[in-house]
Amino acid sequence: MARNSFQEQLQKLGLVKEKQVREVKREQHQKKKQQVGKNAPPPVDENARLAQEQLEKKKARDRQLNLEREAKLKKRADEARVRQLLDEHRVAKDDRGVAYRFTVDKTIRRIFVSPETAEALSRGRLDIVVCGERNEIVPSEVADRLRGIDPGLTIIHNAAPAADSADADDPYAAYKIPDDLMW
Repeated sequence: MARNSFQEQLQKLGLVKEKQVREVKREQHQKKKQQVGKNAPPPVDENARLAQEQLEKKKARDRQLNLEREAKLKKRADEARVRQLLDEHRVAKDDRGVAYRFTVDKTIRRIFVSPETAEALSRGRLDIVVCGERNEIVPSEVADRLRGIDPGLTIIHNAAPAADSADADDPYAAYKIPDDLMW
């Protein structure tokens, strides 16, 4: 049994003409079209939204990788500057000189230097820079520059004692320690 629409049934009975049926269909179609255009939200393209999210994630990841790459390059440049300053300003060691002992991380190390260099080290005019297993002697000004470049660098600095720092209750204050005393 074939189903005929209500409009077709009315047309067969002769109650409605074909022109009227077409006119009603056209009006219904236009109403439907206007309702869809006004009330419906704009169509969301899910693929475009996902592509945009992926693009933003990729940009964020690229920014992070660039920051890491720049940090590595800066670290390499700083290490190169430290090596260059150490090579340019290091004081020569003397294998036949006196042993100068110092501590690094609760470990006593020693280097052999001339007596003049040992005197300058104890007075604070020279510093020892520990760079890995390498121990270099440099002037205090260079050590300050190295500390500015790499704050994590181990630098041994002996500050000269202040003359007015003598304790009033010290029973040995009247006895001076000779300058040429070697331990």
